[in-house]
Amino acid sequence: MSQRVIVVVSDLLFQSRIEGAAKSLGLEPVIADTPQRLADALAGRPAIAVVDVHETAFSALDAISSASGAGVRVLAFGRHTAPAELRSAREAGAAIVVPRSELVERLPEFIERLLTAAGGSAADRASTSL
Repeated sequence: MSQRVIVVVSDLLFQSRIEGAAKSLGLEPVIADTPQRLADALAGRPAIAVVDVHETAFSALDAISSASGAGVRVLAFGRHTAPAELRSAREAGAAIVVPRSELVERLPEFIERLLTAAGGSAADRASTSL
C-alpha cells in the first residue's frame, strides 16, 4: 500500500495538480473536504498534507493545526496577495508555506522535501507495505 497525501483543497485545478504530482511520486492522494474526512485521513497515518490557506469548505488553519498536531508535515499555499494568511499558516504549524505560483513550479520538490524530513523519499515510502 502506498503512503497517503491528504489534500485539503477545494479549487479543482489545484486539487488535480496535487493529485497528479502525488501519484507521479507513487503516493495516494486522499481528498479531505470536511472536518470528519480530515480526521479519518489523519487516523490513517498519512505521509504529508497539502492545504490551501483559502480553503472554503472548512477552516484551513484548523486543518493545518490538526495535521501538524498529529505529527503530519504540512505544505500550505495561498495567494501571494494574502501575506497574513500565509503567515497564519506557518504559525498554525505548516512546515512549508508558499504562494500558489511557487507551488505550481515546485510542487514535486516540496512533496519530496516533506517526505525526506518525515523519514524517507517518495520511492521508499511507496514501496513500504503494511
